[in-house]
Amino acid sequence: MNKTLLLVCVILWAAPKVKAQTEVANDSVQLEEVVVRGARVINRTDGKLIFPSEEMTRSASSGYTLLKMLPLPNIKVDDVSESISPANPLAGAVQVRINDVPATTSDMRSLQAREVEKVEFIDRPGVRYGEGVGMVINIITRTLTNGYVLGAGGTLLPRTFMTKGNAYAKLNSGKNELSLNYAGSYSHSNGLSFVERTDYLMADHTRHKAERSTDDVTQRDNGHDIQARYSLIDAKGTTFLTTFATSIANSPQDYKKAHVTYSDGSRDAHETTDSKEQVISPLLDLYLKTRIGQRQSIIANAMGAYTHTDYSYLLTTPKASFGYHTLGKAWSLKSEAVYENRLKPFTLSAGLRYAQKYIDNNYTGDASLVSQIHASDLYAFSQIQGSLWKIGYMVGLGLSREYYRQGETTYDHLWLRPKLNLSLPLSKSLRIDYTLTSSPASSKLQNMSGMSIMTNEMEYTEGNPNFIMERLDEHTLSLSLQSTRLYTQLMNFYRHNAHPAMQHVYRTDDNRFVKTFIEGRRIDFNMLQSYTNYDILPRHLNASLSAMMLNIWNDGQDYSHHLTSFNFEFGLTAWLGRWTIMASLDNGFHFMENEYESRNILSNYINVSYRLKRLTASLFCLNLFRRNGKVEEVENHNRLAHKLLVTTNRGTSNAIGIKLTWTLSKGREFKGVERDIDSLKDRDTGVAKSGH
Repeated sequence: MNKTLLLVCVILWAAPKVKAQTEVANDSVQLEEVVVRGARVINRTDGKLIFPSEEMTRSASSGYTLLKMLPLPNIKVDDVSESISPANPLAGAVQVRINDVPATTSDMRSLQAREVEKVEFIDRPGVRYGEGVGMVINIITRTLTNGYVLGAGGTLLPRTFMTKGNAYAKLNSGKNELSLNYAGSYSHSNGLSFVERTDYLMADHTRHKAERSTDDVTQRDNGHDIQARYSLIDAKGTTFLTTFATSIANSPQDYKKAHVTYSDGSRDAHETTDSKEQVISPLLDLYLKTRIGQRQSIIANAMGAYTHTDYSYLLTTPKASFGYHTLGKAWSLKSEAVYENRLKPFTLSAGLRYAQKYIDNNYTGDASLVSQIHASDLYAFSQIQGSLWKIGYMVGLGLSREYYRQGETTYDHLWLRPKLNLSLPLSKSLRIDYTLTSSPASSKLQNMSGMSIMTNEMEYTEGNPNFIMERLDEHTLSLSLQSTRLYTQLMNFYRHNAHPAMQHVYRTDDNRFVKTFIEGRRIDFNMLQSYTNYDILPRHLNASLSAMMLNIWNDGQDYSHHLTSFNFEFGLTAWLGRWTIMASLDNGFHFMENEYESRNILSNYINVSYRLKRLTASLFCLNLFRRNGKVEEVENHNRLAHKLLVTTNRGTSNAIGIKLTWTLSKGREFKGVERDIDSLKDRDTGVAKSGH
């Protein structure tokens, strides 16, 4: 770490004395311009600047469809499920922005492709974008005329009894915009089952084995999201947004009946679990962005939210029953101020973030407890971005204060959070990049309640009120090559988790097994990945392949586990005029954390869509030719209570679904500015729940 800080200081001293090369957006250095799939692509030290072709903006039915067409390396865009994720699941989240403001799913649905002027793709984001962000997609829109946008969409997957829909409206008048969004969903499980095999090591060193077979499963969920927003933009670039949103997530029934068989023949019985939950979370968000001259800008926002959780749980066994009811309440405040100055040698950004949360959970029944948590986070950061000779750089340094109090337990600590990005072009099409990130990560609130919950006749889960902080040090080294039709990248990613919260299992005197979380020694993993994207027929047929080898080390207080896995994913996309065909094949991600090893099963996906004026219809199929419906295996390698859980879902095998999207719009007068509400929502009340 000392070497890293020395390097940061050297670059901070040298950068102001060096003039940047050709300036483009974000003061990055322009390396080479190519045409890929008809789109103009400018390679930069921090990523790419992409100008969609007229054909793309004319044929895309939504923001998701447009991003699917663009040459975005290491990005997976599914415009049917409306998701954007990295090809590398360990690379961090993909943050999507519209005009440099984070965007929600509703924003992407209502975005008209013809409004898009360019897309900034940043694959080495700085500290200003927040923790856990691996890539940023910033969509810059054109100025349009007065008008409106209306739209609606729906998805139906009959075999799984899953349906979701949305509707939105935006009205522009002069400098003002008023918008309203609604989204709803409903699902009812069909064909879900579990088989759990557990091997217990008893106090007398004998083995006690149990198999729990769960075929009688009923899960029902429904949700509603409503968002209303007013925005004002003046000619000088000042933007003001105020947003009110509320979400209702309702799970009226989660019932499972397990047939339990013991290997010693002591008993053949049934266990049932029945839970229900309702979460209501309203919030109010205020956002302001203003320019000071041509090169400076200030962003400020504040968000207040309240979350109410009503949760009930009942476990019934032949010997006893265990049940409790929880009323959880959480109040949270988040605020941020960011200053940016585009100086000639580099761009300077600095900011301050503050978050505070109060949680009050009241448990009644067999688990009686009042849990009150006070937590706050103060984070100050600064970064510079520019170029030194041919090397593009971003140097960022953050300082955070983490505070936590629950009962007599308190935690108050300062953390240093440096980040460094370096980029060196070896030729017009070849580039090498390096990224270093160091940051803290805290315990999950639901593991800190101090509650002891019975999960079956033999097992309990127990919270640990002690606040456990781990440090994440990440190193990424990549070599990439891009031509008109080919993009390929070879990357090595290493993460070191020092002193994380890890599983710990102990046995009681009466042969019960209690799972809790304590401070472990380390969780490390090293990943070697190869990603290739190739246009077989430019503008018509594209193929992508991602392959990785992953090594993971988990060292707790009383165990060590190592895993080596191999994963691949193949994708094919065809654009045939009004028709779009997508297909993918994934062998299933194989991962291990703590003592839990998870293996996802081979899956495939096919989607065919057709666009007719304002209507787009899609027909898709999940997991063709699969019979048993197995979706996942999770194995707990604990020496006292070894467990294998196999999950099957016949409803997602050979499942066929449909999706319809309709839009009606007229040009708007100014750039559409969207404020991220999904990322602001804080629905975590820290309620302790049962689970495997």
